[in-house]
Amino acid sequence: MLKQIILLAVTTVAALVFWLVTKPLIEGPMSAGWRIQAVETWLWPLVLLCLLAGLLALSFLLLDQWATWLVMGLNLIIFALLFNPTNIITWGGVAIALFFQLYARKIIQGEKNNHLRINLKLTVDPGLRRLITSVLILISFGYFLSSGVQAAAQKKELPGAVRKTVQVVVGSYVSENLEIANPSLRAQATETVLSQITNFLNPYFVFLPPIFAFSLFLILQGLSTIFIWLAVAMTLFLFWFLKVLKVIKIEKASKEADVINF
Repeated sequence: MLKQIILLAVTTVAALVFWLVTKPLIEGPMSAGWRIQAVETWLWPLVLLCLLAGLLALSFLLLDQWATWLVMGLNLIIFALLFNPTNIITWGGVAIALFFQLYARKIIQGEKNNHLRINLKLTVDPGLRRLITSVLILISFGYFLSSGVQAAAQKKELPGAVRKTVQVVVGSYVSENLEIANPSLRAQATETVLSQITNFLNPYFVFLPPIFAFSLFLILQGLSTIFIWLAVAMTLFLFWFLKVLKVIKIEKASKEADVINF
């Protein structure tokens, strides 16, 4: 019982630290600028993501059902409390993530019971895929609810990245079609194009937050193979560390198996 409580507490603290560290990064892109090229910006959130996923996978593998429900509930409640708990959309994201985490536990328990010999990688890998997806869903919902994204939709302004892209494209076009460089003409052409794009998109700015959130989810999901690989490595390390501390012991036990006779 004591070991289960400790694992539950450590996993909950890891979830709290992960969301506290990740929240400024999630809310940063539309407001303070998102320097994704800076390693220090995303390194710690990535490490904490792998640590949280590894601890959740071990919790699903080792904890009793009541403790598993509790660790899932605490993890999701922490997210909701940090990202606007009064908004029903927050709880919609929590419900979707809960479904994926329940499915992850079912898969991990199934893999655990269906193997005669313990192969931790084969046991946790399928479940970790759903776990990572659940966290990415929560990140996307947090981004959707961020003040920067909502403010961009209310102000009906194009995102900074879009404006910079238009400036580069229009500037290059003007420079190529003018024999003499004319900065004022290039700036005027850029503002005209931006104004036309803004007027065209004016009725659709209300859809910007879900579009941005879904786009972020697709980008992160495209990188999920890297996240899963790192999370599996983290899980294997944590399991090995617990074995060294003799918290976990692997013992032999007789087990019946179904055999098909024909």
